[in-house]
Amino acid sequence: MISKVLNKKDSDEKKLRIIKKYPNRRLYDETDSTYINFSDLHKMILEGKEFKVIVDKTNEDQTFKLMLQIFLDLELSGQQLFSDESLKALILLSNSPARQFVNLYLRNMLSWQHTK
Repeated sequence: MISKVLNKKDSDEKKLRIIKKYPNRRLYDETDSTYINFSDLHKMILEGKEFKVIVDKTNEDQTFKLMLQIFLDLELSGQQLFSDESLKALILLSNSPARQFVNLYLRNMLSWQHTK
């Protein structure tokens, strides 16, 4: 019985949460039926929760944009992952023929780190 409850909890955690983004920039978590903010999204990422951010009126997926904003906020708040030089190198690589190789390398490296 206990393992059944634990398995249900694990499966609930892995479900895709839909976050609605409204014109007033408010975010609504449909799973918990509550308004959330960027900090809550950041916490969801750290907890391994899957989510998708959808604009309410257009159904446009803005998950990438919001995750990028969270990353930028972290960088600007002093939790820098990249130095000026490494950002410059990424910008230069994004415009080079090696772009696909770098993208594949980063995806593989980050997915490996995520599975640890």
